[in-house]
Amino acid sequence: MGSGCSLHKIRSIEINDLTLKNEINQSITDAYPDRFKAIHRVILTIAGKNYVLNGYLFVDRPGREIKLTAQNDLGGIIFDLHFIKNLKKKININVNMIKQEWLENSVLRDLEILYLAKPFVSPLLFSEQNDKLILSQEDGQITQQFIYKQIQKPLKHRLMKIRHMKNGECVYMADFKYGTVADNLYPDFIIIKDTKMKYNLQINVRYF
Repeated sequence: MGSGCSLHKIRSIEINDLTLKNEINQSITDAYPDRFKAIHRVILTIAGKNYVLNGYLFVDRPGREIKLTAQNDLGGIIFDLHFIKNLKKKININVNMIKQEWLENSVLRDLEILYLAKPFVSPLLFSEQNDKLILSQEDGQITQQFIYKQIQKPLKHRLMKIRHMKNGECVYMADFKYGTVADNLYPDFIIIKDTKMKYNLQINVRYF
């Protein structure tokens, strides 16, 4: 298993340390505050074209709730959505070319992966030669992988990537970059690549 979305093979070794596995698995719940607001400044690349968007986001993680208003670079509202896991899904679209099904399978799915992830039920833990740890679990035909790097306190391990593998190939990846400020606990730049839906996202994030 490699640490990126390439097919380059890196030797990995399963770790049977139950304490370490549980610690990393539970850290999924600590990846972000319970409730927060953020601004996403996004470059969407699809069909060879770039689109600049701004997203105004509210997340309630214990309540499994997400609100998002997406605007174009001139401030016009493209769509807004309100989602509560298993309870509510409301999407208002102001642009004819965007379909609700596409938003559900891309934007809403991305937000769930980034912000509403829960600890795995039966994970495996692997180490790589490049000092990264991979928390992995099968989900149907997809292998979900959370890739961590050991850092200094206050966090022991930092989430660097989320990767979905199918038949040995990476079909989805979220790559997280963190600022240089010592207390910068949350990613301020995210890259998403979806090979099935055929789009890329570059997201600058500001939390408040």
